[in-house]
Amino acid sequence: MKVLFIADTQLDNPTSGAEQVLNKQALGLSQKNLGVFAITRKNGNSGCVEYNNINGVIDGCYRADAQKVIRFFISLFKIPVRIFSEFKKNSSFIASICHQPFTFFFLIINGKLSDIPVLYVFHSPNHEEFLLSLGNRNGYRGFPQALIRKMIEGFCLRRSRKIMVLSQYMKQKVMDIHRIPADRIVVNPGGVDLDRFKSSNNRKRLKEELQFPVGKIHLLTIRNLEPRMGLDNLLKAILLLKDKENTVHLIIGGDGPERKNLENMIQDYGLIHDVTMTGFIRSDRLSKYYCAADFFILPTHYLEGFGLVTPESMACGTPVIGTPVGGTREILSGFDPQFLFEDVTPEAMADGIKNSIESHFQYPHRYNSLRRRCREYVENNYSWQRHVDQLKSMIDKLFV
Repeated sequence: MKVLFIADTQLDNPTSGAEQVLNKQALGLSQKNLGVFAITRKNGNSGCVEYNNINGVIDGCYRADAQKVIRFFISLFKIPVRIFSEFKKNSSFIASICHQPFTFFFLIINGKLSDIPVLYVFHSPNHEEFLLSLGNRNGYRGFPQALIRKMIEGFCLRRSRKIMVLSQYMKQKVMDIHRIPADRIVVNPGGVDLDRFKSSNNRKRLKEELQFPVGKIHLLTIRNLEPRMGLDNLLKAILLLKDKENTVHLIIGGDGPERKNLENMIQDYGLIHDVTMTGFIRSDRLSKYYCAADFFILPTHYLEGFGLVTPESMACGTPVIGTPVGGTREILSGFDPQFLFEDVTPEAMADGIKNSIESHFQYPHRYNSLRRRCREYVENNYSWQRHVDQLKSMIDKLFV
């Protein structure tokens, strides 16, 4: 039996949360003896296609340059059809699993998916992400593009037999924005590689290796540096904490369009000795950062569909304090609601961080018990094995 993944992101070497979900689903189904194929996309010179076997998944990855609009849409119209025809030569697919709308949309209008049942994995509203990525730039000029994105996404959702989301928050988004009935939407939370992300017996050595400042309480956040991530508010919270005491140090991992703005804020607020920006953290070093940190801070201002960093950090034993936004509320409410900030403001973050330090970190026995509870919670609720098992069950029940 063959299944086809369709995505507007790459399958190999995932960096974003959406790419990780795609990767884990495709490789997980391959390990369950399904023939797994994928049509994926990277940015680059339009027209180039690379075929690779990625741990049993046959991936046809094409490149399209979004900066050259005409060539970009020509690539979307022609190349996925060519890859699809190559994959379908010997036998057809029992199901297609779609991530993101654009490659899927152009396959639909070319008539290539009319006889294949589709499961759409909805990560977040495409048009909202687009507008948020613009920030204060371009203003109203972005709305026509956003409207087109919304219409394409809605068309793809309506053509899908079932829709999978990672949180109740995103289920409600699909219902509100696209008027999809609740019975067509299935919640299947994301997961964690429990072998890769696990606690360390020597956190002091890790702190030294990563050059965390000595004598501080280490706060970590790892994010794409985008406006919706709330990192500006987190820096303001650190400034508030600095005014009261000088015990915390924030490590910001990640890269993105907001980096320069954040660097300027750090300089202007006089936080150069209180905040470290590491840039992009390689996947093979993520676990070390999670383990070494005393608390992980998730300051998202808007649109947190699930947030894989939350269970990843907790799998390493590091408690997460997060804003009550989207999937974060669901994850942390199930663990302990006291680790949710009251709201997204700098004042609420500063109070939440201070309360967590005073309630837990200052008592070693209580803090060590908390780290054990974090690991146990993730083991019981957020493994990739559980996620893929539910995905496979959906395919067996709905599409075979």
